[in-house]
Formats: sequence, structure tokens, C-alpha cells
Amino acid sequence: MKRLLATVLTAAMVATLFVGCGTNDNGAATTDTKQTETTETAAADDTAAAAEETADAGLAEQAIADRKAAAEASGEYEKIVVSFFDWTGAPAGIDRINEKISEHTRETLGVDVELLIIDSAAYSDDIKLMLSSGEQVDLFSTCGPGYMTCVNNGYCADLEEDGLLDNYGAGLKDLVRADYFDACRVGGTLYGVPPIKDYAIQTAAICIGTEYLEGAGVDVDAFAKDDLGYVKCTWDDIDDIFAKIHEAFPDKTVYSTQDNMLTQGSCVDNIGGDYYGTLLDSANSLKVENVYESEVFKEWCARFYRWNQAGYISGDAMTDKTGASARIKTGSFMAMMACGKPAYQNQISNECGRPMTVFDVGEPFMSSSAVSSFPWCMNQATEDPIAAMQVLEALYCDPVVANLVCWGEEGVEYVVNDDTTINWGPGVDSQNSEYFPNVLWMMPNQYAAHVWEGDPVDVGEQTAKFNDNCPVKSKALGFTWDNGDYAAEFTALKNAYEEYSGKVIYGFVDPETGLKELNDALYAAGLEEYMAAKQAALDEWAKSAGIN
Repeated sequence: MKRLLATVLTAAMVATLFVGCGTNDNGAATTDTKQTETTETAAADDTAAAAEETADAGLAEQAIADRKAAAEASGEYEKIVVSFFDWTGAPAGIDRINEKISEHTRETLGVDVELLIIDSAAYSDDIKLMLSSGEQVDLFSTCGPGYMTCVNNGYCADLEEDGLLDNYGAGLKDLVRADYFDACRVGGTLYGVPPIKDYAIQTAAICIGTEYLEGAGVDVDAFAKDDLGYVKCTWDDIDDIFAKIHEAFPDKTVYSTQDNMLTQGSCVDNIGGDYYGTLLDSANSLKVENVYESEVFKEWCARFYRWNQAGYISGDAMTDKTGASARIKTGSFMAMMACGKPAYQNQISNECGRPMTVFDVGEPFMSSSAVSSFPWCMNQATEDPIAAMQVLEALYCDPVVANLVCWGEEGVEYVVNDDTTINWGPGVDSQNSEYFPNVLWMMPNQYAAHVWEGDPVDVGEQTAKFNDNCPVKSKALGFTWDNGDYAAEFTALKNAYEEYSGKVIYGFVDPETGLKELNDALYAAGLEEYMAAKQAALDEWAKSAGIN
């Protein structure tokens, strides 16, 4: 059958080439021998490529047919488990959504699909335990445990081994740019597929509940708007606003903390996927420096110390691992920091369970790891890599699957408007929805799903332009580093950071004292050696890439 399909397609393509290339504009026969030979060579190459693509499609279809036949014989479909986190753990309607997805994928792929959604506070530890212990997890987001950690621990399969991506994930190659795939390679091996998202960010987006601003008499209209339509202001303005909402709502905590002052609040580039050696001026320099001794980090720590002393930060900030937006959703917290992007207002409002106003205090930035920060990976121990690859492709390319994973069930969680945007289903909102993970930025391809009412239907195109037009891009964009030879140093650095960072980054200790303790611990853990190795790898990469 594969040969027959290839033969038919080849004949059709050759016929088309002859019809299109046989005469010039005047109807005269083409006589240039070199041009004829070039055309024939190109035609042959195109024909061979088309035949190979058809054969690959045949392999994919045959794999699906084989699984369906096995299910018919056994009465049970093979299952592929997909894991990621949300802010509150497994949704109440997860079994229903899993069944809806499986109803579709039984027909399209010959498999059942189970979403295994874990609370954000537990995901990193839980997913590593499951992957190391042999518990079934076939596909997973590396957001939480970290991409390089998962690669170095041997959790991730080579997605191109034995033609896996070419033969069974061709739709991914059509969707994801080649340079974005390259950004996810480690030592030349492709272990992950990046989510289709905003790779550029608008740093330091302070998000505050609109009701609290109104209650405190903050005149938002007095501020200018940025290019994305968000409120443009300074840190002095934020200090003033925090003071007002704190006075108006003394029973609530002003700021919902999370360890994101560098990742979302600055243009510091965490090259190699960690902050133990960074680029402080990545748009202009490839010099690796210690961010924890930098002015930008000192300013952040001083800011948090000031906020803590003013009573804006919860006393259990160091130990409470609940997501920042989940705390706001409870009604006990009023503000948080995130990163802005096109059409972010609805997303953060839904995430926090109330209308939020976004204040822009930063600038646009694209880091070296913007594409490769948390790709989707396949477990190297998955029993059926072919089925897992085909499910991965569906997560990115099948609108039915994408909508169920991103939004839930049509008619229950959401309804579709005439313009194809969506809104809540009857009697449903963010507080009582049985399925609302609200982590679109982590989803494989949020733009394959519906757009929420109020957001532009072309938000995917706007986001692509936002990425392409970002004015501050790291010179190291696409650089990855396999730190496997320095795994012991990395672990020691991570342990030192976790022991000493909390009290200074959340403002519980004077910055001068806290920063000295933190840096002393990092240097004792091997920071200097680790940074030197990272610099050497970066220099080698830059040389091979022709970047000065």
C-alpha cells in the first residue's frame, strides 16, 4: 500500500511539473539544457521527498490501525498518561474530561488519554518521583522540575531516535520552527518540544485586584497605557498604591509572593537554565556574572524588605508554596507579580478569580532560554513511544484535544460565541468550574484552542509579532548547556540557595546581612567553578555560532 501511494503521488507530481515547466511565456519550448537539468533534478528531489512523506504518513496510520485492532481484540485501549500542574490540584471534573478526550482519541489515535494534573506546590517533587520509580507518566511538562534537571536525570527520551518525530510527529515539524527545536537540543539531541507561547515577556507586571483599587480610591485612568494596553507606572507608583490598598483593606495581605523577582521581574538572563552565573546585560554582553551580587538583585531585596516592614507580605511567605494567583483567588491577598503579554488581562483575571488590573513597571525581554525553559517531554521509559509521540502531536495540532485540555467540555465549562470566542457555561465561573487549570502559557499549543471572550481572535498572531519584535533579546538566544559534569556543584548551589535565599528575597532580614550570607554560601558550594564552566561553554557556543 505504501509503495502504491508513493507511486501515485509521484506520477501526479511529475505530471504537474511537466505541465508547469514545459513552455516559456510565449508557448515556445524551453531549450536551455542547464535549466532543464536543474528543473529535472529539483523535480526528482521534490518527488522523492513527497514519496518519503507519504510513506511516513503510512507508518503513522498503520500504527493507529494496529492499536485499534489490539483494542478490539482485548476490549481495552492502550493508555497514554500526560502530566502537568495547575494551581489547586486535580480538578473535580478530571475524570469526565479524561473520558471526553479518550472518546475522541480512541477514534483518531486508537488510545485512551489520561491527564494527571498535580498541584503546583507538589508537582516538581511528585513528577521526579514518578519518573524515577517507574510509575506510568508518558508525556510531561518540565515546568517545575526544570528541563535540564529532567534531561540530566535521564527522564527524557530522544524524540528523534529511530525516526520517531519524522514518522509519527510530522505535524509538530510543520508547526514548530526549526530554530525553536534547535533551542531545545542538549548536546545535539532533541529531548523536548517547546510550548507555543509568548517567548518574549513584558517584565514586572504587577497585577492588583480591581475591586481593591476602586475601594482604595486609586485613579487608574490618571496613568498612561503601554503598547499592550496595560497601565504604565513606576515602582514609586506601586509603593503608593500598595500603601493605599493596605490602608483600605487592613484584613488582607497586600502582596502574594513567589520566587520570581528575577525570572519575571528583570532582564537578567539565566543562561543554561539556572541563575548560578547569569548575563546581566544580555543584549550587549556575553560575560557571565553572579546576579546575587548585582545591583538589580540588591534593589529587589531592598524593595521586598521595605514591603515586609510595611506589613505587605505574609509572615509565612517562606514556607507557603501555594501559587500566588491561587492565594488571591481565596480573597485573602490583593496583588502579585507576573509577566505581561498580549491579551493577558483576561488570563490573569480568570486565574485569580476576579477582575485584575495589570500595571507595567518593566520592559520587554527575551532570554536565552525563552524557548527552552520548560519543553514538553516524553518519558524515556514509556512503553509505547510511537503512541506517546502521536498523542504529543495531537496535544499541539488537534483542536478538539487542545480545547478539552485547555478549557474543558463545551456546553459545560464553556460555550462558544458566534465569533468563535468562548465564555463560561451556564452557572459556571472561575470559582466553581469543575475543570479550569488556567495554565495556558504551559499548554502545548494554546492557540489551537478557542480564545476567551474579550481577547482578540488573532491573539496567536499578535503573540508571534510580540516575540519577533521584542527590542531586548539576549545575544545567547538558543544557548543550552548540559551541566551534567557539574551535577554535584549544581545540587550544592541549589541547596545553598534554598537554605539562605528565602529570608532575604521575601524581606525578612536586612538585605546587607542576608545577601552576604547567601553569597558566602553559594561561593562555598562551588559557584565560581560552576560559573567558569558555564562561561567556557557559552564562549564555545558563541564562537561556533559566529557571535561576538
